[in-house]
Amino acid sequence: MSVPRAARSRAEPLTPAEPASAHVPAGNVLSAIHVVSNRISRAFYADIEARHGITLPEWRVMMTLTRHPGMAAMAVAALWGMDKMAISRAVRRLERAGLVRRTPAADDRRRWVLELTPEGRRRFKAIEPAATQRYRDFLKPLSAGEATQLRRLLEKLIG
Repeated sequence: MSVPRAARSRAEPLTPAEPASAHVPAGNVLSAIHVVSNRISRAFYADIEARHGITLPEWRVMMTLTRHPGMAAMAVAALWGMDKMAISRAVRRLERAGLVRRTPAADDRRRWVLELTPEGRRRFKAIEPAATQRYRDFLKPLSAGEATQLRRLLEKLIG
């Protein structure tokens, strides 16, 4: 039984005779979105996590808190559409590493809010250029107009 070329190696480019759809397992838009998501995650793990010791869920928490300091963990999970436990584990690891601080919310002492510590902000600034470059590299095949259109379409689906 022959293994599809797309399953053999994620790094091999398409040949001129091979359609782009050969890389979409189920031949539909949702499977293509999963492939894109998995490739972005794999690139992150291979580069950022290996060099900086920050997992993708931890990075998502750090990115969110950079833009939205004082957000609760449940709100971070909802924003990313992620499992609450994955965010909770990420927050615990970041807290143990001294990168995130949890404090009771001023309006509801039962709720905890998160913020990056000074060390967390320093680490974010150290990692951000490489992470941003990874995303830019991933989008290189698209023109600026296509990238804008893709963002708008994804935001429409998310909304």
